[in-house]
Amino acid sequence: MSASLDWILPALASPIVYTLVTLGDKRVLSVLRLNLGSFYLFVGSIQLTIALFIFLILGWQSAPFGSIAASYGAGFLWGAGLMLMFFVLQREEVSRVTPVWQSSPVFVAILAALFLGESLDWQGWLAVMLVVSGAVAVSVDTARSGLDAFKVRPTFFLLIAGAVIIAVAQMLLKIGADDLDVWRNMAFRGIGLFTSLAAPWARPPYPAQLLKWVRKPNNAIFLFASEAVGPFLGNMFLLMAIAIGPVSLVSALFGTRPIWVLLMTVLLGLVARQLVTEQLSGRDLAIKAIATGAVVSGVVLIALQ
Repeated sequence: MSASLDWILPALASPIVYTLVTLGDKRVLSVLRLNLGSFYLFVGSIQLTIALFIFLILGWQSAPFGSIAASYGAGFLWGAGLMLMFFVLQREEVSRVTPVWQSSPVFVAILAALFLGESLDWQGWLAVMLVVSGAVAVSVDTARSGLDAFKVRPTFFLLIAGAVIIAVAQMLLKIGADDLDVWRNMAFRGIGLFTSLAAPWARPPYPAQLLKWVRKPNNAIFLFASEAVGPFLGNMFLLMAIAIGPVSLVSALFGTRPIWVLLMTVLLGLVARQLVTEQLSGRDLAIKAIATGAVVSGVVLIALQ
């Protein structure tokens, strides 16, 4: 396997896994209706549990305090960004939330150039812009006419704020990866994420409401698969890619999630309509097919770097 494929494959695997997670998030919050506080508590607690298991099995890793702090800080910021995303996801269609949320590669590329000394040639910058512009185009609302199709909703600004926060978090993960292996980087990130996402909700009535909700076997199985197994695999692939690849390009491939969300939404709409909460018209598909082409072109350019 070539050196480039060593990071490209996990960088693509992560958004594919997170596509399933995103669709699961939407179902848990909008269909199965677990309240946000209990949801935050579960998601963050799972990350803490995984971190503790990693340290229990592999032990502590000696590393500079700055690297540990960077990894922990990445998790803390990631948790804050996720709270913004989940808040909007409960209220908006998943195919419109994900593109804006995944605009973080632009901010990562700028920050990496400024602070990590990563430099992109014109082909790299074109690739990043193609990926992000294609992803944002997925959110065009064809139900509106003219410029109204591009009308900015108030939730857009929350998602942009979340994207900037996630960009900084990815930068910190890259800094942590200089001295931490993939597993300890994941563990310290998980502790940080628990601190911001779950700890504020570890108080009545949220634990009791969570326990009541998971007493239904179908709820428990779906929540565990979507919010425990999925994020574990997605995080593992992302951290593997960040550890060996340039963070600006890894982030660009991570930003292809809107395309996978679109494809999965279409597929589920054909074979399991009860699992999706939105329907796409032919006009939607045409516009989003063009957006897909832009993203695929960006991915090809990245692969040729």
